[in-house]
Amino acid sequence: MLTLRGITKRFGENVAVDDVTLELRGGEIVAIVGENGAGKTTLMRIAAGELAPDSGTITGADAIGFVHQHFLLVSDFSIAENLALQRAWSFASLRKLEDEAERIIAATGIDLHGPSRRVEELSVGEKSKLELIKAIAKKPRVLILDEPTSVLTPAESDELFAVMRRVASEGTAVVFISHKLPEVLAIADRIVVMRRGRVVLETKSMTADELANAMVDAPLPTSVAPAKNIVAIVGVAGNGQSQLAERFRDEHPDAGLIPEDRTRDGIIAEMSIAENLALRSKTNADALIKLFSIKATSAKQKAGSLSGGNQQKVILARELSRKPNRILAAEPTRGLDIEATAFVHAQLRAAADAGASILLITSDLDEAFALADEIQVIYRGRLSERMPPAVAREKVGALMAGLP
Repeated sequence: MLTLRGITKRFGENVAVDDVTLELRGGEIVAIVGENGAGKTTLMRIAAGELAPDSGTITGADAIGFVHQHFLLVSDFSIAENLALQRAWSFASLRKLEDEAERIIAATGIDLHGPSRRVEELSVGEKSKLELIKAIAKKPRVLILDEPTSVLTPAESDELFAVMRRVASEGTAVVFISHKLPEVLAIADRIVVMRRGRVVLETKSMTADELANAMVDAPLPTSVAPAKNIVAIVGVAGNGQSQLAERFRDEHPDAGLIPEDRTRDGIIAEMSIAENLALRSKTNADALIKLFSIKATSAKQKAGSLSGGNQQKVILARELSRKPNRILAAEPTRGLDIEATAFVHAQLRAAADAGASILLITSDLDEAFALADEIQVIYRGRLSERMPPAVAREKVGALMAGLP
C-alpha cells in the first residue's frame, strides 16, 4: 500500500497540493478527477518521486510505474530499442533485442506488433500502448496513468481498461487520472475529487452530473443541442488530420485558427498575454481578458505561465474576437477540465450561431456529437460522407476502424 500523509507542494505563491492524505491499495483502481490545476498530476509526481514535497510523508513508494500524458519516447529509436533503454538490456544482436521485446510485449497482454518499427512511424494510439508496456514491464506495485485515453479510440480505450482490470486483479494499485467522467464511472473502484490542491471528496457511488459539479466551484451549464455550421472530422490520430488542417490553413489564411498543439502553435510562451493577443486581434487586451474570463494577474503576464485552459482562452480571444467567417478548431479541448471545456464549447457555438462556418477536428467523439450538426470520419487520408449525428452514431466506430 502507498500512503501519502499531509502532502503539500508550492510553486512560488501557488499552492499546487495542499495538505493531502491519500491511500492507494493493491488490487484497486482509483480515479483522480478535478479541474486543470487541481493538483492531480503534481500529487502523483510526488508519489512517484519525480517531485519532492515541501511537507508531508510518503510510505510504500517503491516499484511505481508512471504513464505520463506527454510521451517519453525516442522517436528515432525502434519499439525494441525504446524498451531496451528503460530496462538496460545489452544484447549482441538486434534480433535478440527484438525477440526479447516481443516476449515482454506478449507478457503485458497489449497488442503492439512489429518491435523493429521506429517510434516516429507509430500512430498516437500505438505510442500510448508502448508507454503502457514500458510501465507494466517493470511489474509495478502502483501504476499511474495520466489522461491515458485522451488520444485513444473507443476500441483502444476498451483494450486499455481490460489491461487495467487485469493488472489490478494481480494486486497492483492502479491510478487513473482523467477528465472523461463516463470512463471514470465505468472503470474506477473509488473516485477521488481534487479542487484547488485539496481532496474534497472520496466516493464509490456517484452520478456523472454529481461528480462534475463536485469538481468545480459553480454549477456547470446544461447541455444544449448541436450548433448549425459545425462540421466535425473524427478519426484515430495519424490518419491525415494534420494534413487536412494544414490544407485548410493554406486555403483560408484569414480563418480563425485554434491549433491542435496550443503550446507549440497557438501561443508564444515568452511573450505577454497582450502581445499574443495583438498578433491577430486589434481589440484591447484588458477587455478580452475580461470577456473571455482569462485568469491572469495582468495583460503583461507571460502567456507561458498560464494554465492550459487559460492559454486556450487566450487563443480563443485572439481568433474569435476578429469574428472570422471560417474557423478551424483542432482538438480544441484536449487536456482541458470540464469547466474549461464547457467554456470552449460555448464560444464555438456562439461563433457558429453568429454565422461562422466551423471545421472541428477532434478525437473526442463526445465532443463531436455535442457540437456538430454534421460528422465525417477520416481514415487513411480519406473522408467519409457527411452524416447527421443520428446516422453517425451507428457508423462511426466501424468507419474509424476502416470497416465498410
